[in-house]
Amino acid sequence: LLSCIKSLQPQNFHKIHHLIIDAGSSGTRFCFYSINKNHSCSLNLNGEACFNVEAEDGLANLNQKKIEKVLNDGFSLLKANLKLKTNEIHYISLLGTGGFRKLSKEDQYLKQQIIDAYFKKHSFHSYKIKFISGEEEAYFAWKAIEIMYHSKNHTILETGGATIQLALYNNNFEFISLLIGMNESYDRLINIKEFAKCTYGNQLSEDTYNECKTMVKNHIYNEPTLKNFLERNVHLILENPVYVLGKAWMSIFNHLKKNPITIGDLESYGKYICKLSENEIVKKNISSHLAKKQCYLFFYHQAQLESLGLNKVFKGIESWTIGASINQNLLPECN
Repeated sequence: LLSCIKSLQPQNFHKIHHLIIDAGSSGTRFCFYSINKNHSCSLNLNGEACFNVEAEDGLANLNQKKIEKVLNDGFSLLKANLKLKTNEIHYISLLGTGGFRKLSKEDQYLKQQIIDAYFKKHSFHSYKIKFISGEEEAYFAWKAIEIMYHSKNHTILETGGATIQLALYNNNFEFISLLIGMNESYDRLINIKEFAKCTYGNQLSEDTYNECKTMVKNHIYNEPTLKNFLERNVHLILENPVYVLGKAWMSIFNHLKKNPITIGDLESYGKYICKLSENEIVKKNISSHLAKKQCYLFFYHQAQLESLGLNKVFKGIESWTIGASINQNLLPECN
């Protein structure tokens, strides 16, 4: 029987191990994918594993020594958790997002040279280093939800540190990518005098919470290009489920422990969390270096949903990397 099964398998059936390194604006994530290659590629979701690498910032903002440490730590995580040897990785795609898009062409080139030298030094041969566009990031995020939920009728909303992406399929792929992610927006807001009462670590009354949320809407989300995108696609955005992606959104779902969540859920819990001290927030199993940012997390995202005209969002996933796992431009064998 075993020999019969073996003879029935196509001769070109084999497994491909694809490592995607999500080089985000505020952190780095190693995602390992096991892919079945027959006549085409199919993703084995049971073979997917992602690990966040502890670091003070994203690779785009680190020097050579710190970049090399992050990469070393990432491969150590793979080895420790998956018992994976580096020669078992067939392809590596290091994909830089908003943090790299912000850099000058000269600085992009210098970072790419550092990473390229690291891979060569460690004898990796099949790898790609690419700083992806906002359109590519939006597409990978949309594709990730299609793979996870077998859907084509959905909208994605991704919040990163530097950018946000909003994407849907309306006969053609429609997307918008804007430099108004959580960290980028905060850096802009702290230059506004009135925002001083809203900064990290402050405890807010309900009235102040509303004022802070309104400042995000007026100073960050009042974007003409965003309004035009929403007007063109409002019917699909309202008709189809909206899935959210990104570490920030997953943190919110972990707080609220429900799916979907509404603006009302965000507001009630946000006003509650903003009244707590940092010590009280830490007692909720929030790490100390994130505790002071929890209030901003909620009024920023409530402002986001209100500005987009969304009342309800569904839990997606932390990273868009699944959507890139069998992409033909990254994985030559999947052509």
